[in-house]
Amino acid sequence: MNIREDAAQYYDLQTFPIDDVGFYLDRVPSPQSRILELGCGTGRVLIPLARKRGYIHGIDASAAMLEICREKLRAAGLPDSRVGLSQADVTDFQLDGLFDLIVAPFRVLQNLEADAQVAGLLASIRWHLLPGGYAILNAFLPNRSLEEMRATWCVPEEQLDAEIALPDGGRIVRTHRRPRLQADPLVVFPEIIYRRYSAVGALEHEAFLKIAMRCWYPDDLVKLVEDHEFSVTKRWGGYAGEKWGAGPELVIQFDK
Repeated sequence: MNIREDAAQYYDLQTFPIDDVGFYLDRVPSPQSRILELGCGTGRVLIPLARKRGYIHGIDASAAMLEICREKLRAAGLPDSRVGLSQADVTDFQLDGLFDLIVAPFRVLQNLEADAQVAGLLASIRWHLLPGGYAILNAFLPNRSLEEMRATWCVPEEQLDAEIALPDGGRIVRTHRRPRLQADPLVVFPEIIYRRYSAVGALEHEAFLKIAMRCWYPDDLVKLVEDHEFSVTKRWGGYAGEKWGAGPELVIQFDK
């Protein structure tokens, strides 16, 4: 089984380090807007948007994540007329119709380690963006200089993130390790490990999620967008309106 598929069952158990749903709700041009979410996963952002806005289409490469999203959509009573889902590569897809707003929340851009993948994502955004519409991408702001990241980021030992109690008395333990990086362009490769234990402490299941996270600094992200012939219209340093380059995130809005 694909490692992302195997870890999908644990995705919604984690606490997210950012609170971005309200931000995306506020960015929708109108209640009738058509929205495209790239890397929608299990619907963390998609479902709140679908409840309050016109139409949203979500794309994700993981069949397991999309199946969880579909279950949540059914539980929420959201019809197909309001929400569409597609299993596809966000760097190379084509849908019928254009969109007023295209978003890729929670650092989807950073999962694309190769220049060709990044170019494919931006070309797909251009293809699907309505005239007058806009797109929003984000990345975390590295908390160290480029030189410091290269010298200090790797920590091969597992670090404990969280323990989650289960109703049956068992628990989920989530850890991570940072075994390697690529120096130029800077890409870090964290690994997230989920382990499920029974009520008596027996290991029942474990899943390893290996991720590529390409790092962007403020000027680099602006240059990336402008080099692909988009116009940057707004920038934030976080989802509470922090100053660009001074907050924990890099959030950039642009149009064609």
